[in-house]
Amino acid sequence: MQAEPSYLTGLFRRLLRLLSGVIVGIILLLVFDRISFVDALFILSIGGGVGFYLMRNESHALIHLKTYFRAKAAADNPADFIPSKEQGLRSAEFDDTELTDLIWTVSTAEQQASIAARNLKLDSQYRHEVLYNLPLPLIILNDDGQVSEFNKQAKELFDHIEIGKPIAFIVRNNEVLEAIQKVNRGETSFNEIQLSTGFSVRRHFAVLTSNFSADEKNRTAITFIDRTLAMEAEKMRSDFVANVSHELRTPLTSILGFVETLQGSAGAEKKTREKFLNILQQQAERMFRLATDQLSLARIEQTEQYVPNDACDLNLICSRVITTLQKQAEAAQIILNLNQPTSPLLVKGSPDELVQMIQNLVENGIRYGRTGGEVKITLEAQANNPLAPQQPFCCIHVSDDGEGIDKEHLPRLTERFYRVDKDRSRTKGGTGLGLAIVKHIVNHHRGHLRITSEAGEGSTFSVYLPLP
Repeated sequence: MQAEPSYLTGLFRRLLRLLSGVIVGIILLLVFDRISFVDALFILSIGGGVGFYLMRNESHALIHLKTYFRAKAAADNPADFIPSKEQGLRSAEFDDTELTDLIWTVSTAEQQASIAARNLKLDSQYRHEVLYNLPLPLIILNDDGQVSEFNKQAKELFDHIEIGKPIAFIVRNNEVLEAIQKVNRGETSFNEIQLSTGFSVRRHFAVLTSNFSADEKNRTAITFIDRTLAMEAEKMRSDFVANVSHELRTPLTSILGFVETLQGSAGAEKKTREKFLNILQQQAERMFRLATDQLSLARIEQTEQYVPNDACDLNLICSRVITTLQKQAEAAQIILNLNQPTSPLLVKGSPDELVQMIQNLVENGIRYGRTGGEVKITLEAQANNPLAPQQPFCCIHVSDDGEGIDKEHLPRLTERFYRVDKDRSRTKGGTGLGLAIVKHIVNHHRGHLRITSEAGEGSTFSVYLPLP
């Protein structure tokens, strides 16, 4: 194997340094004429040959080490780079035990460093993925109060967020900023405060701020927990309790007043007594309807996640509802008109709930329809549902020719106790829960409810139910 020039040059330099003392001694002996020139050449030749023989492995090992580290230094990722066979370290080639130990030690250290670097890289990638895909918005601040990291949820919440931007330019709420600054300054290690964002659509967050150390530097983590649904549910619960209390208080007040009147001298008169007892019966029936509707709504909500699976014929259900409400319609001078297909219209559902749904819609038409008018119930065996055009649906249309409803009220009609005209609704005997029950029954059957109305032209309630 022909040696490389760099190998020989390096070997000659190291040999010259090794024999420099001997050479100086021989020169001095020559100057003082203690040895002859031939003897000096003989000593230098023997010494150089022996030194060359002894240093050849060392020089070869150094060349290997230099090639190895140059290859790693030139790589894009030195920690993960594995040199080729020609560039690698092969301790078996060398006889010297110390050189073999040195090469083995360097090779082992390099492998451990490579493994450590790879683990550190994987750990960094894992931490980044966990941070970026965390379901909660998260912002990391440095000790100057500037953004050092954030995840995609934080970007969705604050679209103007950027690395290096002060938190005061992102969260514009003085109370929240003050709480963040206290944690960032180390005055406290944890803080929680409420934040509301948005204008047309309000969102409410619990802002959790905590302090931690990383790379021997202080960091502040800000986590945003969405409390919007919880706060809306609490508000709905509060409104619900207030509405129920109000709805019950009105008939109870009437009942107590009339009972007190009947206990007095007015109760002795038959005509007055009959009149007051009739009013008492009406108020008691109103309370009973309210309690019944509340129980129905609670029962439907409890089972709403389970899809009913009984076979139901909508033709028979609608005919049964018409028969049940015929007298009520006649009393209100309303004509009930049923248009249905000749063959059975089968759907999967709960017969009792479907009866209640259609009955509530027809009663609503009777209650608010025009005197001497008509309530039409129309069944479509195949209907195009705008919300799910690819799925087969049937449809139940319940239309009246009453005064109609302004468009501003339509989105809230299915809210509990929401009424367009409260006084008229109570006079007509409505509980304010009929359409809320309809909405939940429709949801239970995985259908859709559509309400259309024009002021002065009546209203149409369309229920789309999926076909089996």
